Amino acid sequence: MSDSVYTKAWLADGRIACYRFTSTGTEAAQTWYNEVVDLFTHWDRSKPLLLLIDLSQPDNMLSPEALRAAQAVSQITPEVSGKTALVIDSDEPAHNVTGLVEHVLAGTRERQIFGSEAEAVAWLLEN
Repeated sequence: MSDSVYTKAWLADGRIACYRFTSTGTEAAQTWYNEVVDLFTHWDRSKPLLLLIDLSQPDNMLSPEALRAAQAVSQITPEVSGKTALVIDSDEPAHNVTGLVEHVLAGTRERQIFGSEAEAVAWLLEN
């Protein structure tokens, strides 16, 4: 994992995998894709996979590579249940993230967009 493009943290006592992006370019897309494929592949399917994707850094527009990586990840291991929360900067246009969630990602897991991490975490932990 490259600290220059994102950081990974486990939230809520290890129940939520959180990726906080500082860049959404080519390097971030490839690095994140490889890590998340591994996460999905080795996930304990007896519990839901809860993901928090933080894109809230100002001017963090999704690159074409990031969009492709997100689409590819959404199609792997559809049998893994869970939810994905995306956190965006509410002061920045969110057309590309909204389009990603509504039109690009496979509909195998529930997803929502939030303006704060606290709201995203609360939603992820709802049953």
